[in-house]
Amino acid sequence: MFWDRTHLYLGITARDRDVRGGFPADAIDPHLWERDTTEIMIDPDGDGDGRDYYEIQIGPQNLVFDSMFDAPNRPRGGPAGPFGHQSWSSGVESAVLVQGTLDDPSDVDAGYVVEARIPFESLARARERPPACGATWRVNLYVMEDNAGVSFSPLRGEGNFHHAPRFGRFVFRCDP
Repeated sequence: MFWDRTHLYLGITARDRDVRGGFPADAIDPHLWERDTTEIMIDPDGDGDGRDYYEIQIGPQNLVFDSMFDAPNRPRGGPAGPFGHQSWSSGVESAVLVQGTLDDPSDVDAGYVVEARIPFESLARARERPPACGATWRVNLYVMEDNAGVSFSPLRGEGNFHHAPRFGRFVFRCDP
């Protein structure tokens, strides 16, 4: 993770022996968690109460699902969504490098690497944009496959991927 006055930068490496996308190339907010994806959860007020947080997923096809939530998993439509305020756009700029062949189960892949540049301006519920030196945000990063995965800050059986008290703490440092 890096940051400057305008953006938050994240890099995630996903090890995966069979990298799967499988969505139409022009899909908008596809259900990436149903296959392979990385997931970024951001609670910018840092209190871990699960209110006013963001979810950004970037899959190996470089497709994006992004949404804003008022409370854990809320609002939520029916089983097919919408999930949160899907009309919100993170404005994320992303790039993905697949280390193998996408959607080809006949070979063994190494995985994929995701780089994301998220504008602070899109995170309107943050107390400060950009964050002040020393500010702490709650953030979790996931590598997902078929709606299961591993996380930067383990959930340890406490809730699901939207359980903000288990998000890690990112401290915005300013070096002299």
